[in-house]
Amino acid sequence: MAGTQARRPAAPARWLAPACLLGPALAFLLVFYLVPFGRMLLESLQPVAASATQPGALGLEQYGKLLASGRIQRALQRTLWMSGLTTVLTLLLAYPLALYLLQVGRRMRTALLVAVFVSLASSLIVRNYGWLVTLSDAGPVNGLLAWLGLADTPLRLVYSEGATIVALVHYSIPFMVLPIFASLLRIPASLPESAQSLGASPWKVIRQIVWPLSIPGVFGGTVLTFSLSMSAFVTPLMLGSPATSMISQVAAEQFLVQLNFPLGSAMIVVLTLLTFAIVFCYALAIRKLFRIHV
Repeated sequence: MAGTQARRPAAPARWLAPACLLGPALAFLLVFYLVPFGRMLLESLQPVAASATQPGALGLEQYGKLLASGRIQRALQRTLWMSGLTTVLTLLLAYPLALYLLQVGRRMRTALLVAVFVSLASSLIVRNYGWLVTLSDAGPVNGLLAWLGLADTPLRLVYSEGATIVALVHYSIPFMVLPIFASLLRIPASLPESAQSLGASPWKVIRQIVWPLSIPGVFGGTVLTFSLSMSAFVTPLMLGSPATSMISQVAAEQFLVQLNFPLGSAMIVVLTLLTFAIVFCYALAIRKLFRIHV
């Protein structure tokens, strides 16, 4: 017993390794996220007439304007709707792909993973320009519709909610596939095989065994996709229109055009807190429904 106690590391030594590992990440988070967010929160409490030399009294004036503005409310509702739909569509496309990656051979799996990583590494602006060309009036989609006789005149596909959602889904697929695939890899192969040997159909195996055990990956992928969609700016700016503006575009207009930094800051604060609140409620629902820790 005495030898065991002598070999036990001291308390500072036990905390040294975690501190060295987590310290840089926490410092990065503090400097580049928490401090700017705190500064923006403080800015949102300033009246419009306040300045650096003559600061006004802190208050909730900007949040009152935000609640009273019909345009901001519509942009926020549109952002929630488009982000939720993007998350659902991405999950429907990514989950079968992750299952396929699990079942194919090593060479095919490597090729598909390389394609996923290449898509992840490619420029967002280049991808958006690609969708602009693809969905344009003279693009291949309208050409195919005309060739099939489904449209006599070119359809207006770009500068719409649909074009923005398509591009967001394309951008988010790697962020959904990789967590789900990693979660599927941790499922013992003996479980689905045992269920099939006992007479379970493939669909029943997926529904009752594979799907519940892959929920941690599904949770990670959906949270990433939803958060990225909520904060999207470049994609709706390039493929949307003023009538389909998301809240990030309205906030950028306040910053860059109206020079109303308090109101723009209030929009970003509300967007950030709303995203965190939705993710928190989603995590509680996943814990309650599937009895897993996420």
